[in-house]
Amino acid sequence: MTKVLILVNPDKAGAPEASQSLCPWLSKRADVTTMDLADAPLDAVPDLVIVLGGDGSILRAARMLAGREIPVVGINMGKLGYLAEFNADEFCHRFDDIIAGRLPISRRMMLSVQCETAAGRIARYRVLNDVLVAGTLPHQMVGIQTTIDGQELTTYFGDAVLVSTPTGSTAYCLAAGGPILTPRLEAMVLVPICAHSLTHRPIVMRPDRELVLTPCALQKEAVCVVDGQETVTLAAGDRVRIKRAREEFLLVHNTDRPAYSTLREKLNWGRGPGYGWNGTERK
Repeated sequence: MTKVLILVNPDKAGAPEASQSLCPWLSKRADVTTMDLADAPLDAVPDLVIVLGGDGSILRAARMLAGREIPVVGINMGKLGYLAEFNADEFCHRFDDIIAGRLPISRRMMLSVQCETAAGRIARYRVLNDVLVAGTLPHQMVGIQTTIDGQELTTYFGDAVLVSTPTGSTAYCLAAGGPILTPRLEAMVLVPICAHSLTHRPIVMRPDRELVLTPCALQKEAVCVVDGQETVTLAAGDRVRIKRAREEFLLVHNTDRPAYSTLREKLNWGRGPGYGWNGTERK
């Protein structure tokens, strides 16, 4: 029997209730285990993971999987639902197709992030969306020296530097003026945040590069933030190494939702000015 793990975000309104409603139905069709989302890696190895929450819940689930390439279904209990593509009814309707492998699985590139401190501490993360290096003092500049494959790129002076995956390109990267990448594209985006310069622009680069971000000036401390959820404090001279992870994140795609429908419907992508004209006849 198919082993299904349900990961529930207990802080998301409606998620615990949805789990209680879904489990009896699902237990008749699979071997079901339920857990709350946490920052600790999973011990279990199910055939399918269901995440009850929003897009942030899926980011946390990606870290819980700790590199295991297990298909994940997101049931949206949040606002945007860009990664969590199903609602509960859609999931139940398509469950047989999911188990039979008839729905496509989107293989998402992840980043391997290693924070190295002068004291010898090393923290490692797998990141689905993005990694940010920023100063700890609001409204004050931080200097971040940046190298690519050991060669100096520049030192950014501003609020922060963001490195995004294609999956993360519609999140902080988009808000910071970076490009939108198609989810299956293999690339990394480097985006300076509020750089004090007239020339700095986002850079799209090959995924086999290694970036090193080093806070170096203007503030005593900086932080590395992974997927907007976990934070490592850095001192001047500490380094953050970023490269492509060997593992990928497997996301079951809801074929009833076109790839860019969320951008159009919830972010109003491509909407023109309100001229009172629909393109064919004046209203």
